[in-house]
Amino acid sequence: GPIGLLVIEALKAAGATDIYAVELSPERQEKAKELGAIIIDPSKTDDVVEEIAKRTNGGVDVSYEVTGVPVVLRQAIQSTNIAGETVIVSIWEKGAEIHPNDIVIKERTVKGIIGYRDIFPSVLALMKEGYFSADKLVTKKIVLDDLIEEGFGALIKEKNQVKILVKPN
Repeated sequence: GPIGLLVIEALKAAGATDIYAVELSPERQEKAKELGAIIIDPSKTDDVVEEIAKRTNGGVDVSYEVTGVPVVLRQAIQSTNIAGETVIVSIWEKGAEIHPNDIVIKERTVKGIIGYRDIFPSVLALMKEGYFSADKLVTKKIVLDDLIEEGFGALIKEKNQVKILVKPN
């Protein structure tokens, strides 16, 4: 989704080279590819964690959980290498079960961030400096009067929508 795509852009701006995106939706896979991510489609592999380990020689240094889905949190933690870090970005509606040994035995770190506190101003500064463009993420522009039908309706029905920019009338 939009948060994951922004994480990809921020990682590129920070100098990350191989960025893996685990994504089911073909439309979102395509958008992530456009931004330079290497796609792992969970429907085409028996084990996402094993696939990431195979492609990265043991796991990634840092993983980002941006879905709020319990199984994805476990995969994000398990896909990091020894002393790797998992950053939880999503806001959760319900709890998620993890096995502490997935963290302890490989001396991994798990932390949470809220993007609006410290990250948002940095992202705006990076956009202003040209590191990435909102144009790649804004897939539709509408006026406020069309918010329900053209905005929320499009987000529900059209899987290719990322961010819809709403302008006052």
